[in-house]
Amino acid sequence: MDVLKDLTNAIKLDAIAANQTQFYLDVKGMPEGSFSVIAFDGLEHAISSDYCFNISVQTEQLPGPEMLIGKAATLRLIWDAQPVFVHGLLTQLTHRGTGVDGEEYQIEISSPLSVLKRNRQNRVFLNKDVRQIVEEVLRDGGFEASAFEFKTNETYTAREFTVQYDESDLDFIARLLAYFGLFYVFEQSEEQAKLVIYDSVKDLPVLSGTGAILYQSQTGQVRSVETVFALRRSAKLLTGNVRLKDYNYRTPEAGLETATKGSNAIPGTGTDYRYGENVKSIEEGDQLARIRQQALDWQRETFVAETDCRGLVPGVTFTLSGYPDGSLDGDYLVIEVEHQGNQRSGIAHGDDPGKYTYRNRALLIRAGIPYRTPVLAGPLVHGVFTARVESTGGNYAYLDEQGRYRVRMPFDLSETPEGEASHPVRLMQNYAGQEYGVHFPLHAGTEVAITCVNGDLDRPVMLGVLPNPDTLTPVTAANNSQNILRTWGGNELLMEDREGEERTELFTRERKNILTLDANAEGHQVRLATEEGEMEHYAAKTMLMESGDSQTVQSGNDHIVTVENAQRLMTKNKEVEIQAATDIRMKAGDNVQIQAETENIEMTAAKDMIVDVNQNMSVEVRNQNLDILASAGKVGIEAAKAITVKGNGGGLIHIGQSGGSIEISTGGDLTVSGSSSVTINGASINIKGGSIGNN
Repeated sequence: MDVLKDLTNAIKLDAIAANQTQFYLDVKGMPEGSFSVIAFDGLEHAISSDYCFNISVQTEQLPGPEMLIGKAATLRLIWDAQPVFVHGLLTQLTHRGTGVDGEEYQIEISSPLSVLKRNRQNRVFLNKDVRQIVEEVLRDGGFEASAFEFKTNETYTAREFTVQYDESDLDFIARLLAYFGLFYVFEQSEEQAKLVIYDSVKDLPVLSGTGAILYQSQTGQVRSVETVFALRRSAKLLTGNVRLKDYNYRTPEAGLETATKGSNAIPGTGTDYRYGENVKSIEEGDQLARIRQQALDWQRETFVAETDCRGLVPGVTFTLSGYPDGSLDGDYLVIEVEHQGNQRSGIAHGDDPGKYTYRNRALLIRAGIPYRTPVLAGPLVHGVFTARVESTGGNYAYLDEQGRYRVRMPFDLSETPEGEASHPVRLMQNYAGQEYGVHFPLHAGTEVAITCVNGDLDRPVMLGVLPNPDTLTPVTAANNSQNILRTWGGNELLMEDREGEERTELFTRERKNILTLDANAEGHQVRLATEEGEMEHYAAKTMLMESGDSQTVQSGNDHIVTVENAQRLMTKNKEVEIQAATDIRMKAGDNVQIQAETENIEMTAAKDMIVDVNQNMSVEVRNQNLDILASAGKVGIEAAKAITVKGNGGGLIHIGQSGGSIEISTGGDLTVSGSSSVTINGASINIKGGSIGNN
């Protein structure tokens, strides 16, 4: 193959004379041609890197640095295909001395991203994916919409909580992009350096022109086209495989473990095992493992090319041909370029006429090998910091369906609405399980101690509450012997440990309802009281109330005892006394029985005693006598029907008063006696007998 024929459109070096100006520097606000470029070098010009060019210039007159520092600047390289532009900011100016044709200065221009290095932030991003976060940071840093672009293919899950902590904006987005396998390059045009973010090397541009470069080793002769004149191949032993594992408390049953193996022909050894990469699902774990594997694989075999091609910049692909044995011909991706330019021979009184005009050294990989920026370590927190609990309204803090809280981090300067400054954050408890555990709900404004799972700021956990002068602890020097659990509503459990005054109290606000267990030196006492409300005792089964001494039941109003079945009131040794200020009423649905097993039943009334029986009334004395006595009055017996007085023959029936009497003997004889006379009156009187006697 005729290589030269295939490269007829390659850059012709003889089109640019060595004594002509080939490099120009323009600074915004300065007249064109204010600077003559002597030499320059470009460092850190790589994929996903903030490049920096140091330029030696000569000028007749220069304004003060306040007119230059921070201004937009452009280094322009003459190239046959099209000019090559390097846009940036003038970030440093150093006077190097006075030359024949004016003052010499060292000027540093840095990439547009350099402004982000000078902005250190602490902030929180909620429910945003990597693209949204990076875009917000860029816009906050002054980037217009036309100054950056995403050319991505993958779908990126929104992260519920992402923290930028004590990081520059550039460090933060670089870390975030590398984590998700994204990388960026600058597309330089005449107008600007546009930041373009990719997630696949397939979308990267081809070198301007034909996209081809000829390999031609140095021979000492003048070359007519830009070439690669040295190419060195390098391979190294790296970690072979990647393994990730994590735990997501939202799905504790899921085993989040994934692994990949290297796909490069260059062998590897060992495993890069990473735990706690904040993986939420198996799919996300597979994606991250693949990205980390690719970040290793592209580094296994690299190439370093030395060229004089001015259009060779990071992120472009080109085709190399003409390698002596053809083994290294093929397509390459440019990873990094170090630039060197010198044109002293092209300016008045210039020296080093034989020194090169431009050359570079480029780090290459074979095109098609996936490129990923190596993962960048983020800040880790191995201690605690404080935050405040927030609410979406009311006194109680926000709580979600899992009992998690919303907090505002102390470093968060955003104006996020109350209760929306974080994702739901777990509160560590001393006991928890499936629908059981301990949880005292926090209130808005409570100061809490925060730590992070695996030191990852994106995974905060609340350790507990911290008192402060606004939220004092209930135990201070004034009551240092007390152990207190007191809620916001005034409910309290108090345990006094002072020797001789030991007690436990459980009460509601203002001690309106209280249980006291007093064990002081003077005696032990238990008190259960409600000062204003009702008290209920309930047992589904037996309730036993036992007192070793007296038991007193005192009611300020009525005392009502309702028993579904039987009730027994029994004493073992002494009497039962029932006393009322007014009446005592005993009522039964059926019978009322009063029984004295060994002694008497005595009923005493200060006034009348009334016995009212609806049907029969029986009075039976089994062994002794029945006495009815009216000490100061009369005895009346009245019946609507018959009155029967009957004896069973065991003794006389005697009715008597003042010597007069009526007696019925056990034999049935009737004797009527009067102390002086007996009077019998009647409309008719009949006296019958077997015999009638006289005195």
